[in-house]
Amino acid sequence: MASPKIAPYRILSIDGGGLRGIISLAILENLDAAVPGWRDRINMFAGTSTGGLIALGLAKGFTASQLLDTYMRQGPHVFERSLWHEIKDIGDVIGPKYDSDNRQKVVESILDPALQLGQLRRDEDERGHVVITAFDLDDLAQQDAAKRRWKAKIFHNLPTKDGSGDDRERASRVAMRTSAAPTYFASSDGFVDGGVFANNPGMCALAQTQDPRLSVSIPFETIKMLSIGTGFFPFHLEGEESWGLAQWAPHLVDLLMDGVNEVADFQVAQMLPDGNYLRLAPQLLANIAMDDARKVGALQAIGNNFPIDDPRPGKSAVAFVRGW
Repeated sequence: MASPKIAPYRILSIDGGGLRGIISLAILENLDAAVPGWRDRINMFAGTSTGGLIALGLAKGFTASQLLDTYMRQGPHVFERSLWHEIKDIGDVIGPKYDSDNRQKVVESILDPALQLGQLRRDEDERGHVVITAFDLDDLAQQDAAKRRWKAKIFHNLPTKDGSGDDRERASRVAMRTSAAPTYFASSDGFVDGGVFANNPGMCALAQTQDPRLSVSIPFETIKMLSIGTGFFPFHLEGEESWGLAQWAPHLVDLLMDGVNEVADFQVAQMLPDGNYLRLAPQLLANIAMDDARKVGALQAIGNNFPIDDPRPGKSAVAFVRGW
């Protein structure tokens, strides 16, 4: 293996959350204004679902402002329902809540359908790395049918010694796969949303840097990560509950998102050296659903009002990115 990197290896990680990705983009837009050029030093963009699309767009060279404009103008169309769709799926009973055509149009307005993950790399392959999570419903690469199973898939374009990365995968297809949220959208190419196992992709990004197949090793102590969430609502249940599917169903998405987000945050915080990790997780005053197109203005306001220059020690995003 080639000599290890000495310079810091910088990761921007962005959670899933549908239209709540507007919050993350508004925060990034404000950071861009406060610290111009800070994203030029990023080595890896990691994302899940909407965060995956944002990560791919940033890696391609879009600014946070450009992506935010796309989300504000086109995002609500992703979550539109026609009368025919209502009739066809009998009110969500036998099919996904939304058609995927509008989502694909938005994805392809950001990522050219011919663009491959390997083409995102730049600066002698040191930057433009991406890590995008998805869930493979059927491992067709497994020759033994008895051993085929669904499993997590982490798409990445980090250079490898054995060509084991995903350089030739189309970025737009990866974006469709990572954002195919079950019940909301149909699966895409046999994949569903990576949020089912890693809505916060921080730990996946961290693990990928330690893959022994990488062409150039990335020393753990050089890694710095900024992780941005899409907002959380402090939901809780009083006492014990004896619920069944009907009672749990409305809460499962929030339950899964909050649980995996906090676990990944805990793991990364414990593993990276002090001062090398910062998590920005805005708290919502009301529980805004990931598909609530009526709240795009409110979501932008939440991101704009998030304190990126928090005066508490170790909490300022402005100081963190200035120093990395």
